[in-house]
Amino acid sequence: MPSSRKTGASLLVIALLGAGGAADTVTLTNGHVIEADRAWFEGNEVRYEKNGGIYGVPKTMVVRVDSHSSPAASADPDVLKARERLAAQDPVEATRLSRVALGRDPESLPALQTLAEALLALGDGRAARDAALRAVRLDDRDPRTRALLGDAYAAMGDRAGAEEQYRRSLLLRPDPAVQRKLEDVAPAPARPAQGAQFRIRYDGGVNEPLGVAVLDVLTKAHAEYARRLGFRPEDPVVVLLMMETGIPEGRVPEWAAGVNDGTIRVPLRGLDRLTPRLTTVLRHELAHSFIAARTGGNCPTWLQEGVSQWLEGGDPNREDATVAALARDGKLPPLLTLEAPFQTLPPAEMATAYAESLSAIAHILRRSGPDGVVRLLAALGDRLPSEEALPTALALSYPEFQKSWEDYLRGAARPAARPLPGRLP
Repeated sequence: MPSSRKTGASLLVIALLGAGGAADTVTLTNGHVIEADRAWFEGNEVRYEKNGGIYGVPKTMVVRVDSHSSPAASADPDVLKARERLAAQDPVEATRLSRVALGRDPESLPALQTLAEALLALGDGRAARDAALRAVRLDDRDPRTRALLGDAYAAMGDRAGAEEQYRRSLLLRPDPAVQRKLEDVAPAPARPAQGAQFRIRYDGGVNEPLGVAVLDVLTKAHAEYARRLGFRPEDPVVVLLMMETGIPEGRVPEWAAGVNDGTIRVPLRGLDRLTPRLTTVLRHELAHSFIAARTGGNCPTWLQEGVSQWLEGGDPNREDATVAALARDGKLPPLLTLEAPFQTLPPAEMATAYAESLSAIAHILRRSGPDGVVRLLAALGDRLPSEEALPTALALSYPEFQKSWEDYLRGAARPAARPLPGRLP
């Protein structure tokens, strides 16, 4: 190999290995940041590999884990040589060296990942898939392995299989490169014309000017929610304008029982123009449609209502003072008890349930920002039960999140409690 070419390949190998060596950081609740070769979630711990050792800290001590889809750390000389040959565009030798490493240790995750990558470079998607599947069986929560399995399926022409694996990889660890691959294989939703996201229907009369104003509010909110949630419903949303039903105050309306059946029901009796209250109702109900489409209905009611109240507008912390009083008195119902529809609750408890739902979302936003909400909805959309979706998206179990939230509420300032407002579902 000519000197310049050899030097270039060596520099590329150093860059690849250097990126893997400083790939992950673990930020603790005390502000300390741990730099690690690799970090991952395992049970109730965040485990990380550093300087040849593996360590663990409780998830309750971790604010976040920032990672990149880099090769698993390895000290095996054949794996390192295989990666060097890959960087030098020699996948044949990289394949041979990876298999030599696997001959010594058939359960070497770095060797299997490198073998899958080399086979992909050779254009052998089926063999790459088999290597990646072996790696998944060793560690099904490694995001790089999931991404490689997605690459293999994509090479085989299995777009659905590739999409599933890329989504699993992103759920474990965000990565812009994997996101771009997902966008390449995922079916592109039809791009409707402005306003075509909705199908407007009237019940009990027609008021075209008001219908146009309602559509304008919904169209703007649709674009906003798609941007904030990174998702848009594929199917148009049916909007039923009920000209003979009025907007209630402080109670659950009769028409709300089917609010998540795919139709937005808008009570308009006595209205001939938009009002702030009507705008809030529209934004709230459209948020329900987004959440239902994103999660396929696999969403606890408290999360549905909390996210919808957050998206409808206003300060997400606005219910904290009232909920804090319940927390200090030991009377705050656990979120697990608010998974079923709120219509099953006694009327006296419903306002508290809505306030608690928004306060819980405010705590997610404090801990994890809007991305925490997006990850949680994505996890539910992947059909994970809520008991698994919370630790996957927020690195906290239900009890751990409940405790963190209540601890915050008890320690917060004690502003005067306000009467609980009525909330639309």
